[in-house]
Amino acid sequence: MNCHQAHEQMYGYLDRETGAMHRLRIRWHLYRCPPCGKGFRFEYALRLRVRRACHDEMPEELSVRLQALLRQQFDGNRE
Repeated sequence: MNCHQAHEQMYGYLDRETGAMHRLRIRWHLYRCPPCGKGFRFEYALRLRVRRACHDEMPEELSVRLQALLRQQFDGNRE
């Protein structure tokens, strides 16, 4: 894996959307490439900070509308 490939897969890796083999390849690259490791650590820390800072509750009206929209979309795709 090279730096370009690692950066292309960064968000999938951070969101744990990549498979085990890809995660191992990315980890090995990060271990061997300090600049990429630093970039990944920065992105991880940024996501963690945003997640901790954004803890507002969704308004009830928005939640109800969103659930209805998702049900409508789901039911439309099943037909």
